[in-house]
Amino acid sequence: MKGISMYQQNYQLSIRDINYANHMDHLALLNYLHETRVRFLREHGYSELDVDGKGSGLVVADLQCSYRRECFYGDIIRVELTLKVFSPTRLIMLYSIYKDGDTLVANAEIRVAFLSAARKIIAIPDYLVSLAANV
Repeated sequence: MKGISMYQQNYQLSIRDINYANHMDHLALLNYLHETRVRFLREHGYSELDVDGKGSGLVVADLQCSYRRECFYGDIIRVELTLKVFSPTRLIMLYSIYKDGDTLVANAEIRVAFLSAARKIIAIPDYLVSLAANV
């Protein structure tokens, strides 16, 4: 993904992130995407269980990932996150994962929806729409 990332985090791969093929396991990558999403929301004063201050939550509706390079034990990866409004009720979280500075490791796209405390789909919270518009 080219463009401006709105949020990024660095992580060092630990031994628990490595699979039998001696490279980063796909589940580890998903965990880093999730951790980045949680940290991003926390930085804005929210969580996945309360994205709007009213107890509404975030739910993953779709996930796609494309791998480009391997990562190994001890590598430092950078996960960049950008938001894109897909519809009034769906937000796309675009991730680019790099190592060694600018070596692209993977791209991921996660479509999320938002559920009220009554478990009904609601509109994307205004602050997320605003953040997506400013990228």
